Amino acid sequence: MNAFQVCGYSQCGKTTLMKELISRFHADGERVASIKDIHFEDFRMDEPGKNTYIHMEAGADPVVARGIKETDFLYNHRMEFQDIVPRIAADWLMVEGFASFPLPKIVCGKTETDVDEFLDRRTFAISGIFAGGRDEYKSIPVFDVNDPDRMQELVKLTRQKVFPLLPYVDDGCCKLCGLTCGEMVEAIIQGEKSYSDCKIGSNSIHLKIGSRDVAMVPFVQNLLKSNVLAVVSEMHGWQPGQPVEVVIDAK
Repeated sequence: MNAFQVCGYSQCGKTTLMKELISRFHADGERVASIKDIHFEDFRMDEPGKNTYIHMEAGADPVVARGIKETDFLYNHRMEFQDIVPRIAADWLMVEGFASFPLPKIVCGKTETDVDEFLDRRTFAISGIFAGGRDEYKSIPVFDVNDPDRMQELVKLTRQKVFPLLPYVDDGCCKLCGLTCGEMVEAIIQGEKSYSDCKIGSNSIHLKIGSRDVAMVPFVQNLLKSNVLAVVSEMHGWQPGQPVEVVIDAK
């Protein structure tokens, strides 16, 4: 799943840009998911007194509300980005906010000062209110959401620059490529590295705990793979080259 973020201060054009990009990718027949990071302390989708709220107050977590037009999953706790992602299946994940999480980034702003506060090596485009009348700022392309031709160019650039989510293992656990995952995102955006340079991203063994994919450094991959194959290869019906799937019920 390819993922990028749109960052900037409130009322600078982030949601307008998100709407435009979502609609364009969706029109191309691709599945698009979005995440909106909300900092308003009193925000909640549910309302006191509603049946679903009563369920949650009684201890249900999550609560599922099925209506005629939508189905909502309500979790009674704040989730981190990496806990949210495994619950999403899409071709593209577009994130509004989560500025501190290292994803490829489009910066929105009203003024140069606004934009400068969010610019870094992960930035591949600039938009928002600031974009009016500009094509470039500090060597980064600028796209006006009101210009259909420029928006189509931004879609093309996004397809070129954005890549599947990295494993985002702990910084002290990997660095097999010589970089942290955040530094790798920066290097890919700057054209210094490619996604294939990630030593974990394209492996032949995958571990999932619950619904979450767990990234493993090569030593752990090889250890797990060799031990599983050592057991399976002694079983009737084993054929080399076939995929092996092991599911453990930890109850």
